[in-house]
Amino acid sequence: MYSANMFAMPSSLLTRTPSLESISSFRSSETTISEISGFAPASISPRVWDGSTLTPEDYVFKLSKEEVQAVRHAVVSFKLSGRPRSDLSPSTFHLPLELARKLRNCSEHIHDGPGLSVVRGLNEARFNDEESVLAFVGVSSHVCPERATDGFANQTLSHIRDATRDKVLEGAEHIGLAGSKLPTAMEFHADRYSGDVLALYVRNTGGENNGGDQFLASFGAVYNEILATDPEVLDTLSVDNWPFEMKDSKTELPYLEPGPVLWFSRGRPICQLVRAPLLGSPKIPRSCAMPKLSEKQLYALQVVEKIASHRKIKLDRQEGDIQYIHNLSVMHARSAYGSKAEGPSQRHLLRMFLRDPQRAWVKPPGYCQKFEGCFTKDREQNIPIFDADPWRKISGRDSHG
Repeated sequence: MYSANMFAMPSSLLTRTPSLESISSFRSSETTISEISGFAPASISPRVWDGSTLTPEDYVFKLSKEEVQAVRHAVVSFKLSGRPRSDLSPSTFHLPLELARKLRNCSEHIHDGPGLSVVRGLNEARFNDEESVLAFVGVSSHVCPERATDGFANQTLSHIRDATRDKVLEGAEHIGLAGSKLPTAMEFHADRYSGDVLALYVRNTGGENNGGDQFLASFGAVYNEILATDPEVLDTLSVDNWPFEMKDSKTELPYLEPGPVLWFSRGRPICQLVRAPLLGSPKIPRSCAMPKLSEKQLYALQVVEKIASHRKIKLDRQEGDIQYIHNLSVMHARSAYGSKAEGPSQRHLLRMFLRDPQRAWVKPPGYCQKFEGCFTKDREQNIPIFDADPWRKISGRDSHG
């Protein structure tokens, strides 16, 4: 059962003040934060954490048996209504008022707390494939009401899984698989212009000791350490000359879209650093016509990865979890998974990107449309039950790691 304060921000996060002694010890005596022009001061807030200050008790919320049954009842009721899945919303996915309130409070935890929440317990409902999608989308609508739709693939919900053994469809022989369809490791990143909140539903972990572990890092903590130890890296990250390779949705031809990977909004650093459109990915090489990253940019990537890896947490994960990760302030990564000898891994996550218009962070001037594009109103929402075409639906890598 829930305690009286479940889904409210844990008091431990409000009272903890992450020590800056380790940061200060690296700071040059000639350099102070106030001398670094244009950058926000070091942040001390619940958004700044590492493995020593954030535990599963701070972000995992267990549903009671009665609440799991309430979600199952909402799934069955929606199925019987005959509505299309794109109609899923708080008004069509009916939950008890108290549970709905707790899920709304989850959004506060995501936006103003540590930047992540995990809703646990839906594995007890034993949902089939269709019911899992309905539960994921329906529950998420109570947390963050707005869903993003990818501008390239016109897809709202995607499947993260190993598709390397799938039979290649006719006409897709030349299309490489994106990182979400490969069992390879991913370095720390934040998905670019994809949505404020990354939502993941764990259908299958892939088995114990079979890889695919998820890791998170507070970008506030990464920012603080860079500010104290190597502030020139922040200059590099915030300059709008990073050579992102994009793909035209009609012609599928690549084109260059320069931009930064670090912004500031109301004193808060925002990270949108994704490597695939900058360096290429295992199955989608970067076009030789695209400019290469500069030495400063390559060095900045190394610095961010090193600090994030040092300050990371391993996300506490169970099948049936719905994970909500603030995509503007928390970076994510994963280890490789599966075994070639045993065939494709059964690891399977469902993914959406969401926004809560009441708590969404203000976006930086000049880039609002970039962040808003995936939430264009009246765009058709594609919410597939199965991943029938992993090449065409997510054949690009414009936004994701």
